[in-house]
Amino acid sequence: MICITGSPGSGKSTVTTILRTRGFTVHNVLDFPGSVECVSNGEADIECLRAVTSRLCGAGDIIEGHYSHLLNCDLVVILDRDEEQVLAELTSRGYHSNKIMENLDALRCDLYYSESLEMLPRSRIKRISVVEGNPELTATMVQSSVVEFQQELRQHRS
Repeated sequence: MICITGSPGSGKSTVTTILRTRGFTVHNVLDFPGSVECVSNGEADIECLRAVTSRLCGAGDIIEGHYSHLLNCDLVVILDRDEEQVLAELTSRGYHSNKIMENLDALRCDLYYSESLEMLPRSRIKRISVVEGNPELTATMVQSSVVEFQQELRQHRS
C-alpha cells in the first residue's frame, strides 16, 4: 500500500485525482466501507483504519489522506507545501483559526515525517515539494517515486 499524506491544503486530493486519470488505483482513506466509523469528533481511530484498509486495499493501491502515513504503508509520500500557501488554502476553505494553527504547527514540527519514521525506514519515505500552480508536475514527481518503489519491490521478489 502506498500512502500519500501531507497537511490539509497540501494538494493530496488534486495529485491523486491526476494519478487516477493516469491509471493508478487510488482511494481516499475515508472512502472504504467502515472507515467513516473509525473517525469521531475529528479524531481518527488508527487501529480501526488499519484494519479496514488492510482488508480492502491491494498491495499497489494508493491511499490518500492526512492519516494515511499511520496505516500499514509500504511507501509513504509526503507532499510538502510552503506554510504560507497552506495558510492561504485553509483560510480560503473557511477553517477555524485554531484548526489552522494546529495544522501549521504540524508542518513546523515536521509531524508527518516524524510519525512516518516510527512506521518505516527513511528509504521508504519520500518527500515531494509541491510545485505551486502546476499540479501535473507535482503528480509526475509523485508518480516517479511510486513507479521507482514498485520496480524495487519487483526486483526484490525476483
